[in-house]
Amino acid sequence: MHMPRFHFHIQENGLFISDDEGQEFADSESVRKEAVATGVSIARDAFTSGSARRVVVDVRQEDRPFLKVSISLDVEEEASHRKLWK
Repeated sequence: MHMPRFHFHIQENGLFISDDEGQEFADSESVRKEAVATGVSIARDAFTSGSARRVVVDVRQEDRPFLKVSISLDVEEEASHRKLWK
C-alpha cells in the first residue's frame, strides 16, 4: 500500500527551511500531530534563545497545501521592570 508523502517546510522569522525529503504517513491525524510537535519543538528553542517570535510549519502533501501550524510569541514587559536589570 502506498502511503502519501508529506513535507514539513519551516518558516522562522522570514527564514524558509525546505523539507525536500518529506515523510510518509498513514493518516491525516498523524500528520497533524507531527506538525504540531515539530512546531512546538522549534518554537521552544527559537523563543527561548530569542532568535524568533513566530514559527510556521507549512505541511504539503507532495506539492499541494495540506495544513499550516503557526505559533507566535508576544512578550509584554512593563517599562518599570526593565530598569531593574540594567
